[in-house]
Formats: sequence, structure tokens, C-alpha cells
Amino acid sequence: MYKLSVFIILSNIHIIWCYTIAQETQLHTDLFNGYQKAIRPGADRTKPLSISVNFMFISIKEFSEEESKLAVIGALKFGWQDNRLAWDKNNYGGDLMDTSVLQETVWIPNVINLNCFSTMKPLGSDSLSVRVFDSGAISWIPPVLIESTCDADVTYYPFDSQTCVMRFYIPGFYPSDVIFSPGSSEADMFQYEENNLWKITATRVDTVLNSLSFQELRIHIEMTRRSSYYIAGLILPICLMSFLQIMAFILPEESGERVGFSITVLLAVAVFLTIIQDNLPEASEPSVSLLAYKLLGDVLLGAVITTSVIFGSAIYHKEGTSPIPSAIKKLVSCFKTCCKKSPKVTVVVVEKKIQPEDAVSESQDDDAISWRDVGKWFDKCCLLFFTLCLSVNNIILMIFIASAK
Repeated sequence: MYKLSVFIILSNIHIIWCYTIAQETQLHTDLFNGYQKAIRPGADRTKPLSISVNFMFISIKEFSEEESKLAVIGALKFGWQDNRLAWDKNNYGGDLMDTSVLQETVWIPNVINLNCFSTMKPLGSDSLSVRVFDSGAISWIPPVLIESTCDADVTYYPFDSQTCVMRFYIPGFYPSDVIFSPGSSEADMFQYEENNLWKITATRVDTVLNSLSFQELRIHIEMTRRSSYYIAGLILPICLMSFLQIMAFILPEESGERVGFSITVLLAVAVFLTIIQDNLPEASEPSVSLLAYKLLGDVLLGAVITTSVIFGSAIYHKEGTSPIPSAIKKLVSCFKTCCKKSPKVTVVVVEKKIQPEDAVSESQDDDAISWRDVGKWFDKCCLLFFTLCLSVNNIILMIFIASAK
């Protein structure tokens, strides 16, 4: 019975291989003995070294339209085969299947950001590590803060969409030596943190051969501006202020505040125009913001409205001794006739001989038009005209914005 128990226990014991630090140290010594990191991997030199690439998108750090700068935080995952770094795990404890080495000790692709915003330098750092597997496969995942140039198209600001491209290449290696092979046509968005100003709508990862015969790795980012803040804090105040300008023609002339009111609103529109110009690129290409044109139109209309208010005040306060041109009298008379409301009465036809006194009274009524009447008529005409102009100005802007979406 005792022998049977020992046999059962021994039969259930599994041999567990475990490598030691000495074995890993010996592995590093064996691997890098005579290793030349300046020579690219690849036993068959007639074939290019294929480097798989995946981009892990973390967040948008900054997008500055004024500086044409895009700053993105993420990580690029590279993988390739280096047969010089393969080993037999059975010679090193039986389970030493991968190990970490410093980036500076092995060959790595010298990846450069071609359209960098400031300093051009290779990805990674000598203090970073790469993972080496017993098959000779190498995995290198350098975290990156990519600062690239990206010219903003602010035509439909603040309802604009932007497409930025980050370009990478390996100087000194042609496609016959090294090629990029994207593992996925899109960026990995699993770790992405939403930005409060921009919404990512699409990403794309591909390669292209540039004019210098170098292969470029390109990461495309398409994003749309979150416009809720701009609607509440910019668009609605602008539209309200534009219609507030015409209120000067409704304000009574006796108040004495019409000119001051129109100038104040005009200055407010000019301030909004300055705020928008500070947030947009100074360049005129690819296009100037339609909102800037809209505000420029509001400023011009505001200047014309202010001039019209001053001119209307001058007419209203003109001396009664000055004669009124007959053409203006006819226009004002027609205006008064159209605006006069006729009460519903029963029409009774009565033959009456017109006396000379009645003809004189009728002619006096026709002549009872003062400069004040002319001023009021001018204000109402301006009110209708500028309301139409401002409505057309806002409708055109909305049509262009709708077409952009």
C-alpha cells in the first residue's frame, strides 16, 4: 500500500522548467557576441525587410489653427524578424522564450516624422526596451508625442471638419531594403480619450511612395469640431446683434439716443469680428471663414445703418420753412394713404355740388406734410430695407453651413 501511494504521487508530479538570471545573462552574451546593429536584419538580402506597423491612438493634445499645428499622443507598434537574435529555449532553462533588451543594443528602424512641427528627431529613446522572442521576432512599441503641421481649412468655421496627415519614413532605406506593412487600415481607438473640442470621425493608415523613391507611412486623421459652444456663445449673439442694429429706426427720435445706440451695436459687432480673427489663421488659403465675411457684411451694414440714422435725424429736425420737394410729398402721401386704416362704413351715394371752399380744404390737407412726416417715412423705409438685407445675410450663411454638412 505504501509503494502504491508513492507511485501515485510521483506520477502526478510535473517537471517545471524555470530559467535563472544566469541563463538569461548568458543568452544576452551569446546573442550580441558579434552582433552588428548598424546592419539591417534579413538573411535573404534580395528581399526587403517587412516591418509591421500599428498605431494606437491615445488622445489629441492640441490642434492650433493659428499655428497649423497638430499634437497627438499615442504609440506606434513595430514588429519585424531578426534571425540573428533567434535561440533554442531548451539551451536556456527550457522556458526562456522572450527577453527585453535596450533599444540601443539592437537594430531598429530610424523612423522620422517627415512633417514635424518643430525639431526633427527619430522615434523612441535609448532608455526604452524592445521585446525579443526566441523565434527572432522583435516587438518595439515606442510611446510618441507627434507634433505635425496641419493646415486648417476654416471655410465653414465653427462647423468645419479637418483632415490631418502625419508622415513617417526611414531615411537611407529604399523599398528594396525595408518596407512598412500596416497591420490594420485604421488606428487602434481602444485607448482613445475623447477631446472636448474635436470629434474623431475616421482614421486611416497606409503607405505611399514619395517623389524621392522613399516609402512613407501615413496616418490620416479626420475630425469635426464640436460646435455646441460656438452656437450658444458666438453664432446666436452675432445674429441677435445684427438684428439689434435695425432697432435704431424704431427708437423714438425724441429720445435722443438713436445715434449712440447704433454706434454701440456697431462697435459690439466689430469686437466679435476681432475675436474670431484672433482664433483663425492669418493666411488666406485655402479660404477665409464664411463667418468672417458675414461679420464684415454686418459691420458694413452697421456703418450704413448708422449713416442712415444720422441722415434720418437730420431730416426729422429740419426747419419747417424749408420747402419739401413735390416728389417726396407724393411718396409720403402714398405712404400715409396705404398705412391709414379705413373703417367699415355703409356707402351712400349722395349728389353734392363741390363748393370752392371744399377744394381749398382738400388742397390744404395734401400740403399738410412736414419734415417730421418725411423723417418717419424714411425710418420705416430703412427699417424694411435693412431687415431684408440682414435676413439675406444670415440666410446665405446658413445655406453655406448646411451645404458643408
